[in-house]
Amino acid sequence: MYKELNELLIKAKNGDTDSAAQILNRVQGLIFNSIQRYYNDRNEYEDLIQEGNLVVLQAIEDFDESRGVYFLGYLKTMLKYTYLNKHNIKRHLSLNVAVGDDGENEWVDVLESDEEGIIERLLKIEAASELKDALEKLTDRQREVIMAYYFQRLSINDISKRLGITYRTVVNTKTRALEKLREWM
Repeated sequence: MYKELNELLIKAKNGDTDSAAQILNRVQGLIFNSIQRYYNDRNEYEDLIQEGNLVVLQAIEDFDESRGVYFLGYLKTMLKYTYLNKHNIKRHLSLNVAVGDDGENEWVDVLESDEEGIIERLLKIEAASELKDALEKLTDRQREVIMAYYFQRLSINDISKRLGITYRTVVNTKTRALEKLREWM
């Protein structure tokens, strides 16, 4: 087969279109195998076969006998890397791949944006309003401890010094305040 293929290759390189067509016919199995092995997507078979045919025609034109490799080996490598590259591009660029158990959503639907949307802003405003209302229900000392610890980022030790109360009292006040906030929110 190598000898016949090399004779056809020489004729095809000299412009014989029948020889190029015969090479295409003889390597269709190789194209199918390459598709199945490196990019097996049944929805794209016709396009992949046509792309494989173009690779064969380009390989006929680009093949250099002086490199000491067989045309068939060169062609296998060209097809392999064509389909592997195509697979990698699809894998890295397609945001229309179904995700989830039901398959109804696509990656593009679940991507997060760095920009805050109107819904997120409204939810934050609502949560802040709810927190403000809940904080107003706390005792003055509980509110002061929560504000100092969570908003001013003071340590328990610093809060106890500031308020002139023991470390343990600050911990107990904070714990009770958090329990009430959870209950109200």
